[in-house]
Amino acid sequence: MKKILSILLMSILPFTSILAQRLLPYQKGLQVSAGMFSKDQPKDNYFLNLELTQNHKRGNYHFISAEYQRRTTFYAENPIPIETYLLTGGYSFHLLGLPNKIVSLNSGIEASGGYQLVNHNILLLADGSQINNESSFVYGAGGRLTIETYLTNFIILSIQARAKYIWGTNFNQFRPSAGIGLRFNL
Repeated sequence: MKKILSILLMSILPFTSILAQRLLPYQKGLQVSAGMFSKDQPKDNYFLNLELTQNHKRGNYHFISAEYQRRTTFYAENPIPIETYLLTGGYSFHLLGLPNKIVSLNSGIEASGGYQLVNHNILLLADGSQINNESSFVYGAGGRLTIETYLTNFIILSIQARAKYIWGTNFNQFRPSAGIGLRFNL
């Protein structure tokens, strides 16, 4: 009887799908994201983000991230690069999702702090004019709306719409952006 049951089980097993448990509390993840700001030149206006996440109950999670932002503004046809290095912490709330947790919609809040470098600390432009806004420490807050879908049981594709408001600068204080990321659950 055991032999027949084993043969039956081995013949059925390849045709069934086994789903791992998803969104487990205290599960950690590492996410890499990239995106662009709402500008005409995406190669000069982008962000790169490395994020650590930890899940909580009901699909919520908190995150901590290191982010690099590059924006370019122009003065009399001269490009002025603005680079911002931010550390961000926040919490994401699960809003909607399918019962099998393949797709979910999350909304998050975040606080940021970092340093902004204006024109590589060169305040004098080629035509003799001077930049009044120097490099400085910046801080801010923001929100995000994220659609997440599981590609495999441990890899998640994330599509984000974000907005941040940064104080301590006169350049582009309101920063909306859109991006895409991959999270690897550990």
